[in-house]
Amino acid sequence: MRLREFSQTDFVTVNTELNPKLWQEGRLDGKVRLKLLQIARAFVDFVGVDLDIKDYTITGSNANYTWSKYSDLDLHVIIEGEVSDAQRELFSAKKALWAEYHDITVKGLPVECYVQGESETHHSTGVYSVMDSRWLIKPQKTEPDLDDQAVEAKKDSMLSQIEQALLSKDLDKLRSVKDKITTMRRAGLDRAGEYSVENVVFKILRNLGLIDQITDKIRELEDQELSLEQQTNILD
Repeated sequence: MRLREFSQTDFVTVNTELNPKLWQEGRLDGKVRLKLLQIARAFVDFVGVDLDIKDYTITGSNANYTWSKYSDLDLHVIIEGEVSDAQRELFSAKKALWAEYHDITVKGLPVECYVQGESETHHSTGVYSVMDSRWLIKPQKTEPDLDDQAVEAKKDSMLSQIEQALLSKDLDKLRSVKDKITTMRRAGLDRAGEYSVENVVFKILRNLGLIDQITDKIRELEDQELSLEQQTNILD
């Protein structure tokens, strides 16, 4: 299937039950909960700074009825107050390093770890406390009201920009496209939550592996830019 033949229906579905790999009668499986606590504590140790931890939570599609085979398991370390810009930069760097060094799964689901300030705005319609083993926000089986035409238009526009940037092998263009994707998603979440056009398009791009492709290409070009090839002088 060509990239442009994918639509939002390939990635946004509402299931009749929570992911049975994780949930039993609306509660997180006990073994899963203990493993997530272990992972969260290991991630906190990896971050390597003192954190006033309030909770560990899971959010996203696997804490909702919108899970699919593409869904990660989003594990959040909730800390007191707001996260400063300096802290956010550190946490983002640590998150990226953690993901590079580790390939951790729970019941076959990749686990993504984040640090989140307690007072930060969140947009998930399902949030579960791993510490207390209870729902903080209980998800509902609500069919998303998606603007199909807007999703298709935004998706095609972003695919075109991504394809051009990857073909160009231009570091500035790749960075610009990656920043645009991040800004697009944030704006959509702030405006209309997880079912916004922008967030749906972000999920499509992510699930197609295009965001990883951009990140990998940026890293490759940065390495080339910082490298100096050895030259051999041949004497006549």
